[in-house]
Amino acid sequence: MKFIWIRHGETVWNREFRLQGSSDVELSAEGRRQADCLAARLSERPDKIFTSSLRRAQTFSAPLASRFALEPTVLPELREISFGRWEGMRYADMDDEMQALFERWCADPVNTCPPGGEEGTSFAQRVQKAVNIIMADTAATGTALLVTHGGVIRVAVAMLMGMPPAAAACLQIDTASVTVLEYLSGQWRLVRLNDICHIKTEDC
Repeated sequence: MKFIWIRHGETVWNREFRLQGSSDVELSAEGRRQADCLAARLSERPDKIFTSSLRRAQTFSAPLASRFALEPTVLPELREISFGRWEGMRYADMDDEMQALFERWCADPVNTCPPGGEEGTSFAQRVQKAVNIIMADTAATGTALLVTHGGVIRVAVAMLMGMPPAAAACLQIDTASVTVLEYLSGQWRLVRLNDICHIKTEDC
């Protein structure tokens, strides 16, 4: 079984360094270009496509679904963590107290909760539920393509690779990146992490 994890492309809020979380922000023109680039260059055909319920993921999945003639399954469990009152804010917009809390969250997202947002343990449980659903719906030798968000991918990689939960915060997952995990001989193996070669070619 193979999971191809894809983070959605750029949004305007990504460009402005605003926290998005569960806010339903659409892709920018650049994000749509990134989706087309990936769809043109992804060589491995998936058996199934799953996408977050947020628009930026669904829009990004559309060219991939068209390329492989597959209907994406929308899975709400794949949506990004809720940042509560931080959503739409930049770090520079925060007062000193909120900046201090944000820095604590960056250092320990498992045990620090954004104000009005989703607790790290609840988020991890939701990601685990998504993984369980996808594994149950994918053949043992099948390939699932998952269009989702940076936080989801970080938590999933750490979880499946047996890393400490706090290690998820150390993983770099860029917009439009590809991360591949494969289940072989009873364990998950990390095949690719944060691959963005497809959006850096001269003809893309």
